[in-house]
Amino acid sequence: MLDIHISLTGRIAYDPRFFASDHEAPAMWSAVLEVNGPPTPRRNGSTYVPTRQVEVVVYGVAAIRAHESYRKGHLVMARGCDLMPRTYETKNREGKPTVRGVIRVIATDLGLATRYSPVREEVAAWPVAAAPRRLAQSASAVNGSATPLAA
Repeated sequence: MLDIHISLTGRIAYDPRFFASDHEAPAMWSAVLEVNGPPTPRRNGSTYVPTRQVEVVVYGVAAIRAHESYRKGHLVMARGCDLMPRTYETKNREGKPTVRGVIRVIATDLGLATRYSPVREEVAAWPVAAAPRRLAQSASAVNGSATPLAA
């Protein structure tokens, strides 16, 4: 597990999954976001925007709020500090087992995005106090409260 701070914006690609809490584990909400990367040059000189899939996970009260608020197709912004690779086995088109990989982010803030900005790499202090939050609705796992924010 890498301890880095990450902020990303992407569209929910599939129906999110929700697991209710029980006596051993808190509630968990998980969604796969399709995130557009920075424009990348092709060998012939043209550029394209690669799409990557990132699994975003929230726990506790934030998971319950996310389950009630976010659906497939919503544009969501997630902030977190835990980034880890995850592999799983699935079937390919021919029905044979294959191993796939995805990056998982444990989100501390999750909200509907009011505008889309592609992923970019930069160095900054954390948290960035001067940056606008760009959230229409927030489900924060840190303080456990939902706060509507101006765009």
